[in-house]
Amino acid sequence: MKFRLNSLSVWLIVVIILSGCTQLLTVETQPIATAILLTATPFPTTTNIPATFTPLPSPIFTSTPPATPKRSAQDITVIFIGETIPDGTNFQPGQAFQKTWTIKNGGIEDWNKNFELVSTSSNPVNELLGSSEHIPLTQDVKPGETIQIKVDLVAPKQDGQYTVFYELRDGTGTSVPNSQIWVTITVGNIPVSNSMGVNAQRLTAYMENSEFTVDFCMQLPDERQWYPWNVLLLVNQQDYSPSGSRIDPVGATTSNKCFSFSFPVWITSGTTYQLFIGKVELPPEVHQAENCAYAQTTLRASYPGLDFKCAGPGAWYTNLVLPSGMTKEQADQLILDAMSSSIYGPWTLSGITP
Repeated sequence: MKFRLNSLSVWLIVVIILSGCTQLLTVETQPIATAILLTATPFPTTTNIPATFTPLPSPIFTSTPPATPKRSAQDITVIFIGETIPDGTNFQPGQAFQKTWTIKNGGIEDWNKNFELVSTSSNPVNELLGSSEHIPLTQDVKPGETIQIKVDLVAPKQDGQYTVFYELRDGTGTSVPNSQIWVTITVGNIPVSNSMGVNAQRLTAYMENSEFTVDFCMQLPDERQWYPWNVLLLVNQQDYSPSGSRIDPVGATTSNKCFSFSFPVWITSGTTYQLFIGKVELPPEVHQAENCAYAQTTLRASYPGLDFKCAGPGAWYTNLVLPSGMTKEQADQLILDAMSSSIYGPWTLSGITP
């Protein structure tokens, strides 16, 4: 059956559709600006002035040099590839060692030998582990190429934890964005953890199915779903990322949880190894709205100028506002850490294979 609409019916439908289409979607692309009241100043009254003829001056031609184009963020870009001496590696007082970072030129400009790695800060202050403040690159690095930067260091003679931060700078001394790297070590005998009561204890280690597995337990703040992250195994000056992990179901609902992490490496009997745990955190998607509200309150107080809006499923946040000097990557890490209640170590577990 077919229906025919007369012209009056069509117009009524159009009017109804248009009347319901106002303000279908409002997209907020930036924070709402504070309204400022402007006071208008009237234009001055014009006065008629008799026209007079004034000869035009002879033209003078000057040469203006072209402006130097501004460098974009894609011109110089650093991509982190890898490193030796994972964070938290333990050394004896006065022990010498060498730290190596592998980075890639991800931009469109060459890095020449005027580029250098520069130490920017340390903890404790002024403890550079025997490092020079300026470390020139040993070779030119074209776009797409990688370079290994090696630094000879010495562990201090006092027990404790030490960190030195560096950044890449170009030939003019300008910092390369997002190029910060660091070395973090422990010296002598220090507590495994003093962060919010979290500690770790190694249980056993063994070879199984061509993989090396380490079992350990952690005393965590409460019985929630805490899980260790940034876990690495160091054996014979090589570091390995885990191929798999699991939690022991026996204590999964308690604050004392035990874990097994496996690594794709064959280790002979009597070999010394170290296991590093970078942080523990909660899954941010569990109670996401509460986690995001907590992150907002915490970060607004700690980082004035940083702001964002909580989002629904599928996105952590929207409408990010950055304070001066902070990159989007740094803000993203801060927000996700806050939403996950992240607790950073590192925790270091040492042992000898049976």
